[in-house]
Amino acid sequence: MAHILLVDDDADVVTRHTHAFEAGGHAVTVAETTAAALEAARRNPPDAVVLEGLLDGGQAGFDLARTLASEFPTVPLLMVTRADEVLTPGELDRQDRDGGWLPVDRYLAKPVMPDVLLYVLDHVLHEPD
Repeated sequence: MAHILLVDDDADVVTRHTHAFEAGGHAVTVAETTAAALEAARRNPPDAVVLEGLLDGGQAGFDLARTLASEFPTVPLLMVTRADEVLTPGELDRQDRDGGWLPVDRYLAKPVMPDVLLYVLDHVLHEPD
């Protein structure tokens, strides 16, 4: 069982993803803002983070991804967002786990079926560091 930090401000998404993660045997902590996510991660470091890029009324999820990657470099980060509606393909292609602009292990465009997200999450959790 892994501890997943789910960061999203959409209640329907949180419900769907939480059910999928729990059905997959994982414990879930939910945060709706970047501040709450940082507090939760620092209080109880997660085994993986699934986060929305568009938070706090803007693109704060991208800043959160960089902060989490810096503070928790071995924790896998999955971004699940509709950011492709506001960012260019070139910006999205610059993701780079080694400290680049979008340091996530996987980027998935919403909507994502919960079973697909669970599959990707489990795959990332079992990849060697």
